[in-house]
Amino acid sequence: MRYLVTIHRWLGIGLCLFFAMWFASGLVMMYVPFPALPESGRLAYLEPIDTTAIRVSPAAAVAQCEPGDLAGLRLLSVDRRPAYVCHSTNASVAVVFADDGPALSSDNVVEPEFHGPFAYDQWVVHQRFDPYRPFYRHDLKDDADTQLYVSGLTGEVLQRTTSRQRYWNYLGAVVHWIYPTVLRKNWALWDQTVWWLSLAGMVGVLIGITLGVKALMRARKSGRAAISPYRAWMRWHHVIGLVSGLFVLSWIFSGWLSMDHGRLFSVPNPTPEQIAAFRGSSLTGIAAETSIADLQAIAGAREISFHALANQAIVSIKRDAGRIAQPPISEALLREATRFAWPGYEIVSVSVVAQDDVYTSLREGSLPEGTFRISLADESDPWIHVDPVNGEILSVIDRSRRAYRWLYNGLHSLDFPGLVDNRPLWIVVMTILLATGLAFSMTGVVISARYLLR
Repeated sequence: MRYLVTIHRWLGIGLCLFFAMWFASGLVMMYVPFPALPESGRLAYLEPIDTTAIRVSPAAAVAQCEPGDLAGLRLLSVDRRPAYVCHSTNASVAVVFADDGPALSSDNVVEPEFHGPFAYDQWVVHQRFDPYRPFYRHDLKDDADTQLYVSGLTGEVLQRTTSRQRYWNYLGAVVHWIYPTVLRKNWALWDQTVWWLSLAGMVGVLIGITLGVKALMRARKSGRAAISPYRAWMRWHHVIGLVSGLFVLSWIFSGWLSMDHGRLFSVPNPTPEQIAAFRGSSLTGIAAETSIADLQAIAGAREISFHALANQAIVSIKRDAGRIAQPPISEALLREATRFAWPGYEIVSVSVVAQDDVYTSLREGSLPEGTFRISLADESDPWIHVDPVNGEILSVIDRSRRAYRWLYNGLHSLDFPGLVDNRPLWIVVMTILLATGLAFSMTGVVISARYLLR
């Protein structure tokens, strides 16, 4: 027991401020999430493509891109000119103008009043922005003090923040996720740092619960009516810990799981081999099948992307009114693509995911409306989710990943049916629990400070 007391004391001294920070910032994140430009916002900043100006075929553009193995191909408007954006499997991006004008340079896509270029900023530090660096920032000087982040490669607006978001996120997500730019831009270092801190916190809470129950039993055996044998701040720490210990443990545990990344549970990402087999044809081959005349016949599009499904070329067209696929994706095509990518598996069903599906309609993100779900007969009971417009695999969720949904989203955000969609009730419950966790953490801060001073 002496060893447990010593370990708990020093883990508490080292982590009490982190605990307080996590609970306080969690309260902020209930109201102000991390800035993110939605897909509709990104498209709104794109100009309609002047397809009549296209003089370069998709095949010729791919030959000029040379980005390695082609993972994606899009057509959009850059500096009021049609341009192809080639995405490679090594996460690099190359741009080729589709008209007969000069090649792309940063001068083509960035106006003088933009700040930059810069590689990293607090609001574009996530690795999903890596292929689009460097960035330029444009300050709109509106009432909300909006800032737009423009890729120096493609000219797309990929992030948008306001002064309110920036202020509250420094008190919310930035501290909650331990997200300072200097650390977060090194994904591997950030991943290990947060994973080990969360694990140490979980061990400290487990030991604390053990010691707290032992102290309660000792107080009861003494014959006194008191719940706790301690006095002053130690008494508060003990009593609040008895009330909130399991909740605090579940929150630290689920926060630790946010950094799992395949360590204990499966990941929802299909393998490159599955993606290639599902498509059937390479995107290079699909580009060769698409002519300039085919593209010139498309009007009013803000983005055109090229895809393949079971050897069938799919063109996804994004307009103000929404997305359409040419040709439309059929169940027969989905079944054929699944047999390519998962040979030997029996297809149990092909259906459309309900909008209130508990595994894909989450507080922290949902799949597009109309997403297809392909269920396979296997011990792991995998579900393959496919975009209804471009035929790309969105996620593969098996039993392990569905368990992760409850242990992470459920425990960490209280994302449970009947609660998360009843916002007044969810806010009340979350506020009470977070405030209790914060009060418990602050008793630890006071006790730790007094111990160190003594």
